[in-house]
Amino acid sequence: MIRRTKWLHVQWLAGVFGWLAAAFSCPQAALAETFARQGLSVGGVARSYLLYEPQHEGNGERPLVILLHGGGGSARQIADHVGAGFAALADQHGFYIVVPDAVDGSWDFGEGLVSEARARRVDDRAFFGALLDALPSQLPIDRRRVFATGISRGGQASYFMACSFPGRIRAIAPVAMPLPLIMRDACSQGPPVGLAIFNGVADPIVPYDGGWITIGRHRRDEVLSTEDTVALWRNRNACGTTPASFEQIDLANDGMRVEKTSWGACAETPVLLYRIVGGGHTWPGSERNLPEWLVGRINHDISATNEIWAFFSQFE
Repeated sequence: MIRRTKWLHVQWLAGVFGWLAAAFSCPQAALAETFARQGLSVGGVARSYLLYEPQHEGNGERPLVILLHGGGGSARQIADHVGAGFAALADQHGFYIVVPDAVDGSWDFGEGLVSEARARRVDDRAFFGALLDALPSQLPIDRRRVFATGISRGGQASYFMACSFPGRIRAIAPVAMPLPLIMRDACSQGPPVGLAIFNGVADPIVPYDGGWITIGRHRRDEVLSTEDTVALWRNRNACGTTPASFEQIDLANDGMRVEKTSWGACAETPVLLYRIVGGGHTWPGSERNLPEWLVGRINHDISATNEIWAFFSQFE
């Protein structure tokens, strides 16, 4: 009964987020129609994802960017929110975009409060593995250039993919999410994986300095601090402790700024931190899709979409 009550609360929160996201969506919502829905059966469970094929001439294998929605969201919702920017870049540079759908709006990592409270458990590790197996057999995908990005619980899913499938994800770019505590051990070792992390110092849901994720007064799961996340990843990638570069970006004159730090001397897999001073639980450079009182402010000094592809594109 306790587990069911917890899951009903999780579902209620997911519904609120989904409703608000739809209510605050931009007029470009028809964009998701340019993404084709595809199906995949995993362990007898019907799963789905959206696929964008670039309008780009050229032959040979292409990179793949996996875009992961947050809790309470959907593939269509995140495609409507930031898909236009990724699609334009895909048309220009020739990469595929895949946007998976979670069951009941939330990824199941096999452990953690949110996953354990689910009324219906789902094997998302198997789903992600099936995607990584199936897509290169259907499309000319360069297996050496498979990347993952996402916001909030989608950011958690990007860590989960990188640490669950060693050597199969070249780099990740989580937005509004440090490393979940439950993934610390799995992510602390393994082959190098590039990391670009975009975290708001004023995030009202996921604490920049680590601790409990909270929505209202309700605890979700714990995360490391952003600094500890970066330190763990620098160690994994054999980076030096001294930053290779630091840049302060303040273009929008809105009281916010971005502090971009990169670490070099890594094993060909750099680590970047975008510390967004004044930024909330939001995707930098996007239009608003949730109210400010709930998720905080959106930074417009950078476009996270552009920065993410610039980071991914350096991997050959």
